[in-house]
Amino acid sequence: MNTRSRMRSNLIEISGFACYTSKIEPKNVKEALQDDLWVKAMQEELHKFERNHVWDLVPRPDRVNIIGTKWIFKNKTDEAGNIARNKARLVAQGYTQIEGIDYDETFAPVARLESIRILLAVACILGFTLF
Repeated sequence: MNTRSRMRSNLIEISGFACYTSKIEPKNVKEALQDDLWVKAMQEELHKFERNHVWDLVPRPDRVNIIGTKWIFKNKTDEAGNIARNKARLVAQGYTQIEGIDYDETFAPVARLESIRILLAVACILGFTLF
């Protein structure tokens, strides 16, 4: 690939990202709702919750500590530093939880590399099939 065609493909790639992403990260939901691209990112997050059956809407019980939610907005970049996508996350406001009442245990949402290596080693030794 010559230099001219490489520059052209880079320009197409960069302009493709620019068309479908917002360059600013909103500070709150009010700002995000004014930008259609961030609204789309928020809808994608809510569709993931529905698709994975993560939560069910239930009536609010009396005298129970309610844990709120908050939207987090981030621009995800590729290796070259170009904005690849807008990511909206709906997270629990964990600082409102009370130990022993709202939770007994904590869990890491991501497996550590060491844990995966141990799992693979044990599976090889014992002849387990992993999916």
